Amino acid sequence: MNNPWRRFLCRIRPISYSTPRLHRIIYQKAEVTSSPCIISGHSFLSIRFKSKKQSADSDDEDNFFEDATLSKDSKKIKFDTTSMRTDIILKSALGVARNKIEKAFYESKIRLNGRKILKKSASTKVGDEIDIIKGVSPKNSDHLYVSRVEILNASPNEDSITVTARRFKTLLIENYDKDAYKASEASNSGES
Repeated sequence: MNNPWRRFLCRIRPISYSTPRLHRIIYQKAEVTSSPCIISGHSFLSIRFKSKKQSADSDDEDNFFEDATLSKDSKKIKFDTTSMRTDIILKSALGVARNKIEKAFYESKIRLNGRKILKKSASTKVGDEIDIIKGVSPKNSDHLYVSRVEILNASPNEDSITVTARRFKTLLIENYDKDAYKASEASNSGES
């Protein structure tokens, strides 16, 4: 079937004309159809332009509407953790070392649903948004650059908890209404 001659022959269809003197078959170039092609007693079905992934494509369309809330800046991730502590969730979701999470906590740069956390072991639940403040926007001092993790789902397993989260590595947001971040907080805590 990979022979080019056979592929050509499968693209033509026979048309028979009968004349009083001679019976002959004239081949006419055909459009791509799914009708079988007969060559020397064998039946071939033209499979050009057919995809093997037709059934898989219909499943992808359903997921497209489900993930419509995802932007190009975010990524949906799945990871296993032993607890729902804020520092462990951030470490696993952002791929950042635990000591950097600890440093951000001591500089008051971690927010849980827009509020400062008082303990780095604060527990989280499904639907929570955890932000690590990267800094103030240079163009507008009322906006902040943050790394955000939104917890979408958490399902307990035998030994661990499987967490599905949406991760934004860099996100520009307005400064928080309550517990607003001030750039001077980070410089004061670093001096002492």
